[in-house]
Amino acid sequence: MSETLLWIGASAPPDAVDSLAQRRGWSLRSADPGTGSSAATRYRPGAVVVGTDDADLDGLRAATPAPIAYCPPATTADGVGAASAAGVDVVLPQDTDEWGVDTLLDRLATVESGSHSIADGRGSNHDTAREAAGDPPAPTGTATPTDERPPRGTLTVDEEGRISYVGERAAELLGRDAESLLASDLHEALPWADLGRLEGMDDLDADDGTVSTVERLMPANRWLELAARPTDAGATITVVELDAAERRRVVLDRLHGTTRRLFAAETPDAIAEIACEAARDVLGLEVVVVRLSDRGNDGLRVAAKTDPVDELMPTRSRYGVGESIAGAVYEEGSSRISLDLDEAQFGEVNSTISLPLGDHGVMSVGSTAPDAFDEADVSLARLLSTTVTAALDRAERETQLRRREAVLESVQGMVFVLDEDRLIDYVSTPLAERLGMNREEIVGKHVVEFVDVTEFYGAESRLREGVSELSLDLRIDSPDGESFPARVDLSVLEHTDRGRTLVGIVEDRSTLAETREDLRREHERLWTLFENLPDPVVDAEHAEGGPVIRAANDAFADVFGVDREAIVGQPIDEVLSLPAGERARDTPPEAINERVREGEVTGAKVRRETAHGARTFLFRGIPYAENGSVRAFGIYTDVTEIERRERHVKVLDRLLRHNLRNDLGVVIGRAENVLDRADDPDIESEAAALVEAANGLIDLSDTAKRIRQIIESPETERSTIDVANLFGTVAAGAREQFPGATVRVEDDLDDLAVLATSDLRLALEELVENAIVHGADSPTVDLRAETFEPAPEEWIDLLVVDNGPGIPEAERAAVTGSRDITQLQHGSGLGLWLVRWAVESVGGDVSFERRDGNTVVRLRLRRMTE
Repeated sequence: MSETLLWIGASAPPDAVDSLAQRRGWSLRSADPGTGSSAATRYRPGAVVVGTDDADLDGLRAATPAPIAYCPPATTADGVGAASAAGVDVVLPQDTDEWGVDTLLDRLATVESGSHSIADGRGSNHDTAREAAGDPPAPTGTATPTDERPPRGTLTVDEEGRISYVGERAAELLGRDAESLLASDLHEALPWADLGRLEGMDDLDADDGTVSTVERLMPANRWLELAARPTDAGATITVVELDAAERRRVVLDRLHGTTRRLFAAETPDAIAEIACEAARDVLGLEVVVVRLSDRGNDGLRVAAKTDPVDELMPTRSRYGVGESIAGAVYEEGSSRISLDLDEAQFGEVNSTISLPLGDHGVMSVGSTAPDAFDEADVSLARLLSTTVTAALDRAERETQLRRREAVLESVQGMVFVLDEDRLIDYVSTPLAERLGMNREEIVGKHVVEFVDVTEFYGAESRLREGVSELSLDLRIDSPDGESFPARVDLSVLEHTDRGRTLVGIVEDRSTLAETREDLRREHERLWTLFENLPDPVVDAEHAEGGPVIRAANDAFADVFGVDREAIVGQPIDEVLSLPAGERARDTPPEAINERVREGEVTGAKVRRETAHGARTFLFRGIPYAENGSVRAFGIYTDVTEIERRERHVKVLDRLLRHNLRNDLGVVIGRAENVLDRADDPDIESEAAALVEAANGLIDLSDTAKRIRQIIESPETERSTIDVANLFGTVAAGAREQFPGATVRVEDDLDDLAVLATSDLRLALEELVENAIVHGADSPTVDLRAETFEPAPEEWIDLLVVDNGPGIPEAERAAVTGSRDITQLQHGSGLGLWLVRWAVESVGGDVSFERRDGNTVVRLRLRRMTE
């Protein structure tokens, strides 16, 4: 028991109270009536003596479980009743002639032995005062106190959510006066509680069962469970104080929630703040300080603390390593419980727990009580400190990663950057010097002026198929005629609205020595990529019983909550598991393992349990051989949120298109009725415009549907398409649909053919229709073909030329990428998106230009030759 006696009164404690403290060997603390509850929380006294009728007895009872002796200046029936309702243990008259220290000692000993009810109002050494006061009045609507404390309390709520009955034990557990609770709204009566599931109680029927919530009542650090059972007249709510085991379970659950916040924090100071909040709000520890290592000054600085620290302790912002208790704990790396602390250094704090946070610092917990912490406090504090240490480790690794990336960015090598049109946007000085040119001479040139066009566009197609980076062995040509063999590592630098920008790293492979060095660097790059990929990656060896982990990156350890060193040598199917109650999808783990073992690059969506719950991943297994064994990289990309958004978009697409067509059908029908019946030319004109606009929206919906089909179900099988026949079909359809337009096809197409799908015809039809509808008053459209001069045998350009004013910048910019799609002015822009996706799906690209006053749209496609 704590060795402190707390006196609450407007004046100094009387001699009897002072003698009581001396007899017990306790220290004596005093507090005025307004701060009695907070003082009880702070000092954790062994007993409390109240010598004033201004004290908040309900709050005091909620703040401490210690025996409370109430010694009012005048004993009255109302005063005794209020003390009894609040759960006061002993009631004595204030007059010292009526009682002395022996009587007070005797009454406190009786309470501590549990030989009578703590709320029975008895305790004086004679019956005079009680007889004069009469029996304490029982609050209306409460149960009569008994001689035994019931394990739980009860209150009822009527159909309007107001409290209609309050049991004595319920009022005591809630730390409230029973009469003040009666007839009050439940939510207003318990403002300290987040009622959680009890909020939905009004929607339940009498036979729907019980709903419950667990809350912590401060400042008494009391954990209560409120269970509500609906009745025909409202609800019955049972209030139970959790025992030690149940409290520990609740605290552990909430510490688990704190763990997610700790690992999401980006800086050590943010982690320290969360640690202090958790110690205070979850563990109920009021005096908490987190000191972190200040390596630059070889000491420990205060990174976070709770408010009572400044109130109770002298200011001390920094400790040296080995200095004071915190410095010694940091140096030794082991926790320490300290008692009988020096008042000059620790102020009113009389006991502490100091816990090391690895190499990062120390977390200290204090109390004004001389021996305040039991084994449960120490165990939970150690659990929190272990989690904080792991979070600090992760934050430090992230900082090191950012520093490493900054260093890599500053390294100068042979590097180039290509813009979306594959023009050289940047070239490093070493590469320019190797080519014998100035950097200014190179920037702006097309990449195919320096490398083989076939190999480069082959790489382009692979990047469009989803490969994020690849390596090319090729020869680089310089303008002076000299060429050299090189390894070019090509990868996507960023995705923009216009397309992808690429970065290439060039390594000259002119000599054998350079080639060997290149191999070493390749290994280093692979390991750097492995370590720094944001997605979880595991390197596994396929043994007889299945794949065994040989290495994993930090992201794998963080996501799946494992120690990357400890899992080495373990079967991967034992480390990763399906979420509880779920079955494998179309591709079970065994089938994935078999396909990778056979050397097949494998992709599949899988569900796995992680440190943050069940998640969906896009798994990619990439096998390779090493020393006669089959190895493989397994990459797990979290697509949980993407899947959810895709489902939402599909549902919204179906609903919007369905409702749009139905509603527009009504609009068209009503507008046509107006046309049939109206005599006013203005009304007829307005109705005709309405019909035209509604039909335009329906056409827009159809275009959106075709785009979605191209995106969601693209044709993957390309075939040879004759350009002359394609142009003829498109031109014939346009002439039939728009007889007033002139559509011409180039005569000499030289049996040209391209490699594409049937979506190409949709793209050309959309361009021709757009040119006619939004073009000149007498629209003329020409369909032509041109060879791509840098690679005439590989690529061909199909041109749609019209005499109109040109595609508006707002729509062209949305398709090329310089403006967001939401800024389109009318429906033709959506058709341009159809063109882009139809052409890009077969490895081509789209561009716009003006020639001799005409608008030209170019579709560059792979040429098909015999």
